[in-house]
Amino acid sequence: MRAALIDGYIDEPASLGVPPYISQRVRAIAGILFSRGIDVDYHTIDEVRKKELWGAFNEYDYLILHGGLTTPGHYVGGTPASLSEFEKLLSLNNHPVKIIEGPIVVGYSLKGGRKAREISFGQADVLFSKELELAEYFGIETGKDYYELMNEFYRLGAAIIPQHPGYPDVIIEFDISSGCERQDGFCSFCTESLFYGRFKSRDLKGIVRELEALKTVGVKAVRFGRSANVIAYGYDGKKKLPNPEAVETLFRVTSELLRPEVLHIDNGNPIFIAKHRKDAIKILESIVKYDTPGDTISFGVESFDPVVRQMNGIGGTAEEIIDAIKLVNEIGNVRIDGIPKLLPGINLLYGLPGTTKRTFEIDFAMLKKILEDGLIIKRLNIRQVMVFPDTPLSKQRLPKINRSLFEKHKRTIRSSIDNQMIRRVFPVGAIIRRVIPEFKRGALSFGRPLGTYPILIGTYAPFDRPTDMVVIDHGIRSITAIPLHSNLNSMDIKVLESIPGIGKNRATSILLKRPFTSWKEVESSLGKEVSETLRKIGVIIQEGLT
Repeated sequence: MRAALIDGYIDEPASLGVPPYISQRVRAIAGILFSRGIDVDYHTIDEVRKKELWGAFNEYDYLILHGGLTTPGHYVGGTPASLSEFEKLLSLNNHPVKIIEGPIVVGYSLKGGRKAREISFGQADVLFSKELELAEYFGIETGKDYYELMNEFYRLGAAIIPQHPGYPDVIIEFDISSGCERQDGFCSFCTESLFYGRFKSRDLKGIVRELEALKTVGVKAVRFGRSANVIAYGYDGKKKLPNPEAVETLFRVTSELLRPEVLHIDNGNPIFIAKHRKDAIKILESIVKYDTPGDTISFGVESFDPVVRQMNGIGGTAEEIIDAIKLVNEIGNVRIDGIPKLLPGINLLYGLPGTTKRTFEIDFAMLKKILEDGLIIKRLNIRQVMVFPDTPLSKQRLPKINRSLFEKHKRTIRSSIDNQMIRRVFPVGAIIRRVIPEFKRGALSFGRPLGTYPILIGTYAPFDRPTDMVVIDHGIRSITAIPLHSNLNSMDIKVLESIPGIGKNRATSILLKRPFTSWKEVESSLGKEVSETLRKIGVIIQEGLT
């Protein structure tokens, strides 16, 4: 028996599967199939597009289409499958049993600000929103403990990773807990409790077995992203106590067993951190001890407006959020190659009940305060709410958002907050390791490192393999860089011109006077006063001259 598994990608509150990420859900599907003796050929939707594979799966026994977005964003590494693409695959492959699986079964939309509409998929044979439903379909007894089943599926499913077109430059979305640890109610809009129920930590034994399987297939990058709150791993809901020892063990074992080049996290609840401050400090210290530079703990702030927070069951206060941001800055701003180990990220969500013009003003004022207080935010995610069936939000009336006000608000934040934060996170001279090339635009080549919310890097120096880069300039949400150990004596004029403080005329002068033996000689030839920024870059370039 053979199955074709098409990864249309997922993006959920606590799970990402758009390349270079490979979600835990698609690996679990593969594991289910492998456990029944079914061979699996794995393809991404981008691979199907590129190779025109729309009708190429008629010889298979099963065609499984997986995907769905509940927190859609903007993606660089891949484009999630559209409804029409799923329908095209269904219509052109008549022989296999056609199965749709994933969040798309619950509701479909490619962007926020609207209700996710329910889809019938009339040409599909069966629809499943959860992996355990698929397991039951294939005759697997699912009455056992959730993670007792998933541990085995994840372990077996690791075998499809080398089939990913981006392999080995992929990052594994790793499951450490499911559901939400809150016991005072859930946020009105969130699908985490809807899909995964009450909070449950995954057992260490199952985690170790999957790590061993990942090591076998050559995985070098892991993110603990399949968790609504990584700080709550091991949390005792009855005693309401965090478990610093469990988190320390989790990160230590992962680091020692896998020795990953990238070990990152994703979600953390700032209110949980503020309310369990003493234990949260120990947990954050453990994470910073073992994670790799450029990590982000994403805070689902959603809104600083107390009215919006109260009406949507978000819980906590703006003051508690600021306290959590300060803690992460104090503990996580340890720099390696100039890059902080761990910084907070902020998610802001618009269109929730209670949202008014005042909401935009409150949010901006709080972001401005964070900036003025000298704190650092790794990234700001601004989006509109997507309404899914059966969430509390689906039963409420949503306010109409002034589109022009929303777009103006985003532009203001990008220009006055993001632009300053990116300079604090990635100072001139900082080194970003293993930047992976992704696309070209004119003379510029773009790439990103593996990790949580990786920064987009543009360079005029063409590169076709993972390359260490040095920061030389900043955009609003991207940076300009040159390869580490760049040699001024062989540097293309476009690269020279991109260096702040050189420009077109000085670049021409350098070109005519090459070769140089030291940066001091370069400064002397430039004539006019050399800026501090250019002097910092010169220290890096000096290494390429000697």
